[in-house]
Amino acid sequence: MAERRTFGSVLDRFLKKRWSPADIDRYVGTYREAWLTHATDGAIRERAASGGTTSAVLIEGLRQGLFDGAVVCVAVVEDGKVRPRFRIATDPDQILAARGSKYVESRFLPSVLPLLRSFEGRVAVVGLPCDIAALRQRCGTDPVLAAKLALTIALVCGHNSRTALIDAVTSRLEKQAGQPLRAYRFRIGHWRGHLEAEFADGSLLRRPTKTFNDYQNMFFFCERKCLSCHDHYGYAADLTMGDIWLFRLKNDPIKHTAVITRTEAGQALFDAATRSGAVAASALDIRDIMDGQARIGPAHYNVTARARAGRWLGLKIPDRVQAPVTWHDQLNALWTLANVRLSESAWGRRLIFALPRPVIRGLLYLKKGLESVK
Repeated sequence: MAERRTFGSVLDRFLKKRWSPADIDRYVGTYREAWLTHATDGAIRERAASGGTTSAVLIEGLRQGLFDGAVVCVAVVEDGKVRPRFRIATDPDQILAARGSKYVESRFLPSVLPLLRSFEGRVAVVGLPCDIAALRQRCGTDPVLAAKLALTIALVCGHNSRTALIDAVTSRLEKQAGQPLRAYRFRIGHWRGHLEAEFADGSLLRRPTKTFNDYQNMFFFCERKCLSCHDHYGYAADLTMGDIWLFRLKNDPIKHTAVITRTEAGQALFDAATRSGAVAASALDIRDIMDGQARIGPAHYNVTARARAGRWLGLKIPDRVQAPVTWHDQLNALWTLANVRLSESAWGRRLIFALPRPVIRGLLYLKKGLESVK
């Protein structure tokens, strides 16, 4: 174990990027502290996508009366299809039911605003960076809504996928099982983990997350709105939480969650969770978190490259960042948009799923290599 960790540390040092203060301001935004964390309760971590910190923090916030409910997203199966649904959780069991990633498009404001307006009490809201930014903007013009918002937690996000991708993957799993789908989890377990599908007869299928994520990471079926988004870390949130892909952590028996505290409200909740012992935390340099997202973070930010590539592929992408564009930025953006366009046509979808999995995997490694150039 020690040798592996040493090797991981050496690999991290070899791959470490040089992040300038301008890079930190550009990609991360305003922040207070950075932390490496996990929920101390193994039962909370058990079916979490990372270290269970988001669930632990929300449960502790409810317990201490810092808010009365928490807006969470659960994955449900409706008419055989996996879909995200937002709810206000008011007890630990409801929060734990929402553990795990949901890589599928949702309608955040149309779903969440009615929940908030009908709820008596103050709430914490968990969402993607774009969701939190949209909610903050709405609160700026609606003081009644703003008064109900205790704090927000943004989940680090590279992009989201349209329902066609999850429908194609789960359809294949149903054929393998010979049973209709009853429940689905996108990612649980250590490191990359596995996906889990439960069927009507109670049987389970577990597959490596690459069964879904290889297509997702290639930007097949990417939502169009994600192409003009540059917010990877959740600028507008009180807290940011997400995976931290550092090689020195790969063989740690506990998977971790990276936490960025941004505001007084976010810091107060995080401090409450650590003081109570619900969350274990060790301080990090913010650059460590950026190294853990070094491939996709800058690529996500560089809307300028996608806006230029879009002109060649018939996609109008507004550019609000005016970032410098290198040759590898431009090539990666062109590849990303070409994959999006391919998955939007019937023949393209047939081609994508006809390609052998090793081919998809090989192309993904090439794309990741291109994204890693700095």
